[in-house]
Amino acid sequence: MYSEWYDIWRIAFEVMVIKKAIDCYVYDSEGNQYIDTTMGSGTQIIGHDNQIIRKTINQVKKGTIYTIPNHHTKKVNKLLKKINPHFHNEYIFCNSGTEANMRAIRLARAHTKKNIIGRFHGGWHGGLDGCIEGNGVPDEINSLFRILPYNDEKCFNMLTKDMAAVIIEPSQGSNPRTDIGEFLKNLRKRCDELNIVLIFDEIMSGFRISKGGGQEFFSIRPDLITYGKVLGGGFPIGCLGGKYEIMKTDNVFFGGTFSANPLSMYSAKNILKSIEKGILIDYTYLSDIGNYFRNTLNDYFKLYKIKKRAIGIGSINRLLHTDKFVKNRKDRDKFEDKNQDEFYKKLLERGIFVNGNRIFHLSMCHSMKVMNEMIEKICEVSHE
Repeated sequence: MYSEWYDIWRIAFEVMVIKKAIDCYVYDSEGNQYIDTTMGSGTQIIGHDNQIIRKTINQVKKGTIYTIPNHHTKKVNKLLKKINPHFHNEYIFCNSGTEANMRAIRLARAHTKKNIIGRFHGGWHGGLDGCIEGNGVPDEINSLFRILPYNDEKCFNMLTKDMAAVIIEPSQGSNPRTDIGEFLKNLRKRCDELNIVLIFDEIMSGFRISKGGGQEFFSIRPDLITYGKVLGGGFPIGCLGGKYEIMKTDNVFFGGTFSANPLSMYSAKNILKSIEKGILIDYTYLSDIGNYFRNTLNDYFKLYKIKKRAIGIGSINRLLHTDKFVKNRKDRDKFEDKNQDEFYKKLLERGIFVNGNRIFHLSMCHSMKVMNEMIEKICEVSHE
């Protein structure tokens, strides 16, 4: 699975080099314009070169790194507390989703004094050892992780009392969907029964599918939660929060030179203020264009008996290259047409850039005009 991801990303980056990005467009080194469907892997929910990013010049003049606490962090904590009133009022900040998940796993192990971690097939938790396979990752580390079937009741019998935590994306990027709520509720119940810490990896879904992310969308409260991407407002960030009794576990190392740096925290503060006030980010609009994208394409695919389907949740979407029902990544691997590179190459030739992970992240800059242009070109390519 992960070697496949590497090959896809390598191919994508050999095709083009980006010189600049504005609104929902990227421009390559030769000056060609493309509609961007990755938006910084979901980070740029407002759009490239937006007014929050431009405001950071104010902070740049005051310093970009202190390595000691800055006053923006306190404000970010307060704003996060409003979104998550049931969590401890101090979050742990770092520089990426990978780091946030690494810290969450370390904290869960320290709190429970257990080592085994459950993770789900098809999930992506960054490049930390134990969550990827390949050269340089010792078998001894992977032996501390148990791979579970996603959206499959078989996983509940695989959970045992010797597990410290289970980490899960509420809705996987490899398989974004809205019909996962009952599975997540049963997972929550089973973790409670076995005293297993439930970690929601909301690096992608946090502040994107709703103000409160996946936990709000599915009405499920995890024990620990990680954030990234949208929270940074275009700057590097990772964030870990959770229940008071877990967050206050003693003698757990979380430090890092650039952790909670003033640029990222200033940007995070402005993003959260925008979300709190309901300006710049309209979740109803984002959900509407996501639904429009999926419904319009699926109507077309069914009408012309094209073996493709669009799936997603909110503004996170992907195309399935099969017309069969897919409940998880294993089904995707089993049913999908394997020759997809040509499809995305043709989209690129028509001015639609889809990143190597094949996720369509929509933004406030994706107008209905842009949406219709994307849909039209996807339909064109689907016939070729």
